[in-house]
Amino acid sequence: MTRGVLAMLDVLGLPYGAFDFVITPTGEWVVLEVNPSGQYGLVEQATGLPITAAIADYLEGTT
Repeated sequence: MTRGVLAMLDVLGLPYGAFDFVITPTGEWVVLEVNPSGQYGLVEQATGLPITAAIADYLEGTT
């Protein structure tokens, strides 16, 4: 999955993308869309993961 996401970002020329997935009843992950400016705040709040900081670091070239 990771390689596919990174390949899609590369093909689209995006440094960041918010992906939407569904998981089929058989366990297959299917990409619905990628949004170059998608919202992720709810995930960050629910998990406590520093998503905003990680994106900012990446865009600044510090990671």
